[in-house]
Amino acid sequence: MNLTAFLNISSARSRFFIGVLILVIANIGFSSKAVIIKLMYIHHVDTISVMALRLVFSLPFYIIIAFFLNKNDNTERLTTREWWMIGGLGILSYYISSMLDFLGLQYVSAGVERLILFTYPTMVVILSAIFFKKKITPPQYIALILTYIGVIIAFIAEKGLGEQKDMNKGAFYILTCAFTYSLYVIGTGQLAQRVGSIKFTCYAMIAATIPTIIQSAAHNGIDIFNYPQEVYWLTVWLVVIATVIPTFLIVEGIRLVGASNSSIIGFVGPVSTIFLAHFYLQEKITLLQLLGTGIVLLGVFLITWKGRK
Repeated sequence: MNLTAFLNISSARSRFFIGVLILVIANIGFSSKAVIIKLMYIHHVDTISVMALRLVFSLPFYIIIAFFLNKNDNTERLTTREWWMIGGLGILSYYISSMLDFLGLQYVSAGVERLILFTYPTMVVILSAIFFKKKITPPQYIALILTYIGVIIAFIAEKGLGEQKDMNKGAFYILTCAFTYSLYVIGTGQLAQRVGSIKFTCYAMIAATIPTIIQSAAHNGIDIFNYPQEVYWLTVWLVVIATVIPTFLIVEGIRLVGASNSSIIGFVGPVSTIFLAHFYLQEKITLLQLLGTGIVLLGVFLITWKGRK
């Protein structure tokens, strides 16, 4: 039973409104991830342990959901190649990309992190042009230029605050994260449609947990159960509010409003991160940072709008 059937919504307008609400909640939840991780770093939790805490405590949710989805599934079985592809994409996104993101958060603010990550739609356009020969239109070129000008402005504003070391290193990590995530987005396409978005996400997350556990075991023997109580409350927030719930809300929201509309609604993410970081981390908000954010959002909007079918 999907969410719409559960709520017994009949009108298209109501479905669209519910879809928008779902996506706003999901994007705010996803965007809070950077703030949570920065708070965990304050408690001296290292990056590898943050990764392990997130995926180990998320794992039961995805296993249970995958089990029930498979129980009543009559679709054609996946081939060995398809299983390897899902596993590889899961590791690329939820292990490699996440590791790069978490490393970058050691050096840049949560607001700038989210802004740099939000450039991934522009990378999808560029990579699609390279690999699939999809022509980049003049408006898309303008959008690409605007997006990266906005990131530069926000980055200059961040440097002007003078509170963070090795910002260039952090920005490199996060830009690389955006690049690897764009590869994941391109790679999921038909495979996610064949498997189903929810089931695909479950499999991908389960696959990413394997190298995370191996790395944590090599690093500290998976010694992730001896932190202060505050760390585990943050872990609950990270797992439930910023990972599991948004994962499935996004799928339902896209079903209700469409992929193009969902991408545009996703603009709430970077904005909410700026204000969450200001509230929880006392990160400063400057006019230059807001200007850069606005330009980035405009660029991504143009990319998304021109990509509508």
